[in-house]
Amino acid sequence: MKSNRLRGCLVAAALLAGTASASAQNTDEKTDDKTAPVQVAQATPDTPPPPTADNPTSSGPTTPGPSQPQRMSDEELRKMVQEEVGKMRPKGVSLEFAGYARAGVGLSVRGGKQVCYGLGGADTKWRLGNECDYVIEPQFTGRIVNGSDGSSWGVVAMPGLYRTWNDPNGADKTFQSNIPAEFRQIYFFGENIPQLAHGRIWGGRRYYDRLHLDINDQFLEIHDSDGAGVEDMQVGPGKLSIAFLMNPNFEDQQVQNPTAGMPAIPTANLAPFKLNFRYTGIKTAPDGDLQLWAGFHGWSTSADKADAGVNISSPDYLLRFGAYHTLNKVLGGSNFVGAKVEYGPNHFLWRAVLQEQMQFNNGHTAADVIAEFRSAKDNGATNNWLSVGGRVDTQLSGPFRFLLEAGVDRVMPETGDAPLLFKVTPCLAVSAGDGSGSRPTFRLFYTHGFWNDAAKSSPLGVASSQTGKGLQQIYGDKTNGGSVGLQAEAWW
Repeated sequence: MKSNRLRGCLVAAALLAGTASASAQNTDEKTDDKTAPVQVAQATPDTPPPPTADNPTSSGPTTPGPSQPQRMSDEELRKMVQEEVGKMRPKGVSLEFAGYARAGVGLSVRGGKQVCYGLGGADTKWRLGNECDYVIEPQFTGRIVNGSDGSSWGVVAMPGLYRTWNDPNGADKTFQSNIPAEFRQIYFFGENIPQLAHGRIWGGRRYYDRLHLDINDQFLEIHDSDGAGVEDMQVGPGKLSIAFLMNPNFEDQQVQNPTAGMPAIPTANLAPFKLNFRYTGIKTAPDGDLQLWAGFHGWSTSADKADAGVNISSPDYLLRFGAYHTLNKVLGGSNFVGAKVEYGPNHFLWRAVLQEQMQFNNGHTAADVIAEFRSAKDNGATNNWLSVGGRVDTQLSGPFRFLLEAGVDRVMPETGDAPLLFKVTPCLAVSAGDGSGSRPTFRLFYTHGFWNDAAKSSPLGVASSQTGKGLQQIYGDKTNGGSVGLQAEAWW
């Protein structure tokens, strides 16, 4: 059954590719003659005589007769598709442009700058009207070589511009008119390589192994780094990805100076690395699939031969495993369920998450709901976090939309009171399309946060969140506050 399905897909792809190629060629040749009649090839009648005893329908080796279609193997069909697709590819280097950006401005209703609400012990926050930063990430993909076997080879470069509203202004005093930029990604790739089970090979610095919850901008998995690997190789029922990740310029690796009172010594004797494994696209239902993630975080160490008295000890290793399932066509959208475990000698974490994305009113209204619980134990101290909330996004008329988001976070430390934060944001938006995902979008929002006394005084409370001291400066001993602002967001 799978072979027949594959054959059908390949034949359809070949026919579509051939038709598109022929259509494009005909368009190029007839550009200046739009009234030229279309020539349709007619089949030449060649009907064989009716079968008789002397003239059987199945021709023998020496008997001429109508030729019978010869069944092509799957590999021959695949090669035919690759050849047709190759004909459609532009010759020479091609450049693709994509990216993401958001930026905004805001004021506190009590006066002063907008400050964002989030608990210090939480993994994320409810983000609509609650982002005190801006980011611009244009991505350029250059395809350098298109192989005759259907493979494509090239390079990806992404300069990243990111800044929070409370970034310090350096000695050059340029932050008020300048955004610091760096290369977030720059790596080479080869994709659809037949010898790698039609997978992809890459090497360089990149955003890697990112699993994202959209409305919270939360990454359940994120392993950006330098490295190399192969990914999306068709192995069995799913796609296999393997990567070795290591940042050779990691600056945090320092050891204690044996001389009392002297600064720590940067060392080359400690090298952190990751081995990442991912197996995705495992069909569990016609519209459901399972993905499995695993990894080992370790260290390569050696003795310091230059600094007398320096002791090099290997930090703890970490093992992680995650299982995530997606089921589409549920309430017009999709259902996502996930679980993750991390283990190390002095660390244990487990997480459970549920996300339901729904579409109503012919796609003009969307609703997203997220519930998540995470428990982490580090060096004997436990910190638990619970988050529940959602967002509704509906079209009013034309490009005008209304959004409402509300969410509650509760951090439960091992000792002391539990900080609690409730945040709600109504928002008017103008978007380039009828759907909730239409971009660019421009938002006018009002955000209000409510927090308890524990959140006001605890080290895990709102005062130690992204805006730090700024929230204390504006709200003091208050337990609620609001802000109003404008924000633009786009991906392309």
